[in-house]
Amino acid sequence: MSESLIDKTKRMIESLKEGKFVEGMEEFYADDVINEEPNGARIEGKAALIEHEKKTLAQVSAFHGIEIRSFGAGDDDGQGNGTTFAEYKMSIDMKDGSKFSPDQVQVTRWGNGKAKHIKFYYDPNY
Repeated sequence: MSESLIDKTKRMIESLKEGKFVEGMEEFYADDVINEEPNGARIEGKAALIEHEKKTLAQVSAFHGIEIRSFGAGDDDGQGNGTTFAEYKMSIDMKDGSKFSPDQVQVTRWGNGKAKHIKFYYDPNY
């Protein structure tokens, strides 16, 4: 039996909790992944998303971690296809003095065991 999508989602969020943002993307994301933010920003492709993440991480002065609240699966066909969610609070200080600390939900659609579409839900004005 292959790894369940809920277990895969837990491992993916644990990589974030450990500060392994790029490493997690490399392991879990499909090459043609799509990432959507609440403000409508959309990035397509793992390479573009990793490049964007590296630029964002260069602006971080301190990462205080992630408080994981819940995980769930909408469906999982046992073949790496389905939908999962994770609810968590991330806490980051930026070099410009701002803070990024939203309560957020991440909904991930999986295909062939890789994250194909990730959409974040949070209040951008937190």
